Amino acid sequence: MSGTVTEAHGPAGVPIVRDAVRRVLTRMFGPPPFDPDRDPGDPGLTGPGSPSWRVIGEPAAIAGGIRGLLTQVSHPLAMAGVFDHSAFREDPLGRLQRTAAYVTTSALGSTAEAIAVAGRVRAVHPRVVGTAPDGRPYRADDPRLLVWVSIALTSSFLTAHRLWAPDVLTPDEEDRFVAEQSRIGALLDPRVELRMLRDPAVRDAFRAGELDDELDLIGPDHLPVTVAELDEVLAGFGPELGINHQGREALAFLRWPPIPIVARAGYQSLLLGAIGSLSPMLRGALELEHTARTAPALRAQAGLSLRVMRLTTGTSPSMRAAHARAAGSTDV
Repeated sequence: MSGTVTEAHGPAGVPIVRDAVRRVLTRMFGPPPFDPDRDPGDPGLTGPGSPSWRVIGEPAAIAGGIRGLLTQVSHPLAMAGVFDHSAFREDPLGRLQRTAAYVTTSALGSTAEAIAVAGRVRAVHPRVVGTAPDGRPYRADDPRLLVWVSIALTSSFLTAHRLWAPDVLTPDEEDRFVAEQSRIGALLDPRVELRMLRDPAVRDAFRAGELDDELDLIGPDHLPVTVAELDEVLAGFGPELGINHQGREALAFLRWPPIPIVARAGYQSLLLGAIGSLSPMLRGALELEHTARTAPALRAQAGLSLRVMRLTTGTSPSMRAAHARAAGSTDV
C-alpha cells in the first residue's frame, strides 16, 4: 500500500495514484450506501460514541474483516457452508465486501436498515444446509455456528483495533464492544422477533443491554458480553477447529484474489498483517505455524499501510453519514 502511493513518477503523479487508490478501495472495501435522508435522528442499534461506532468506523476494521474471514475458515463446518453456497471462488473479495456491508450497516446504519440487513441474512440461512467432507451435517442457522461466526468477527475487529487503531479503547469500552456485537449477532437467531425493535422503548432497552435475557444466544457457552467471556468461548471452539481441502482452497483465494494491481500491495499487506495477528490456536488450525516468527514484522507492515490509507481515504463516509443522521441532519 505505502509502496503504491509513494512510487508515483514525480510529485505530479502522487495525486493521481492516491485518487486511483481511493477509488479502488471505495469499490473493494467501501461501506454500504446509506440513505442520508432516512430516519433523521435515529441513533441505530448502538449509537454515536459507542465502541462499535469507533471500531467499525476505523480503517483498521478492514484488516479486522480479513482476519475474521481467516478465522471463519478454521472451522470446517462454517467453511463447508461457504464453499458449497457462496461465490467466493468466483468473487473472493465480494464476500469480504458483503461481510463489511453487513457489519457496517448493523453498527452504523439506522435501526430500520440494521433490522433489514439482519432479516436478509436470516432469509438466506435456511437454504445453507449440507454435509461437510467429514460427513457431518451443517446448517447456517445452527446456534453453534451462529456463535462461531459472530465471535470470529468480534474478536478479529477487536484484535485489529488493539494493534492498529490510534483510538485506544479502555477495558470497559472493550467489554461494551463485545456486548454490542453479541447483541447484534443474536439478531440472526431465527427465534428472535425482529419486529420488536420497531418499538422505540424496546430499541432503547436493547441498546442498554436490558433484553439480554430474552436473546437466547447470549449467555454461558454462547455469545459473550465481556472480553473475558469472549476469550473463554473462543478457546472452547479449539477442539472443533482445523483445515481441510476446502479451507486450503479458500486460503489460496484469499492470498491471491483477482484485484486491481493498484490495490494489490495494500491488500497483501493487510492480509499478511491479519495472518500475523492470529493466535497460536488459529495459526495451528490453519496450518500457519511457520508465520509465528515473522508475525511482528507482518503486523508492523500492515500498520504502515493503514496509516497511508487514513491519509489517502480520509474519514469513513459511512461514519459521516451515521453521525449526520443521528444528529437529525442529512448534510454529510
